[in-house]
Amino acid sequence: MTTITKDLGIIIENKRPVVSSRDVARVFEKEHFNVIRDIKNLECDEEFNAINFEAVDYTDAKGEKRPMYEMTKNGFSFIAMGFTGKQAAQFKESYINAFDEMSSFINSQNLTLIAQFNKAFLEFERASDIASQAGRNLSLYGRKIKPLAAEKVAELERQIQPLLFVEDMA
Repeated sequence: MTTITKDLGIIIENKRPVVSSRDVARVFEKEHFNVIRDIKNLECDEEFNAINFEAVDYTDAKGEKRPMYEMTKNGFSFIAMGFTGKQAAQFKESYINAFDEMSSFINSQNLTLIAQFNKAFLEFERASDIASQAGRNLSLYGRKIKPLAAEKVAELERQIQPLLFVEDMA
């Protein structure tokens, strides 16, 4: 794939990368008129064809205008998948390998996202448990502990009052 993509002569046209049918013919060792024929005979949707294949002219060595196509990555992939031969097989293998690598990367990112989600969820659950426990403790304090403590303080205060009064008199 590396040599194919390097040899293709990808250019930027109207802010998008394209490759010419001439370069495709050269790299895949096909006659240019056969590549043009294959593009014209594609059985793809008209909209797909219009977006991915643009008929243009080039000037040949004799100075005459000749037809060619500029195609996007998707157009190139569509046409190249129909080719046979060593170069086509190399492209298809590389394309499949790149797709598998991309799929593995996406899956690893998804696993990372799942791990991040699980960690965040556990932290949320722990914080919720702490808050719930704090709420239960606060409720218990308000219902039982505080009244009992206040009653004990009041009782001790009643008991200590006469002692304080007696000591002040002495």
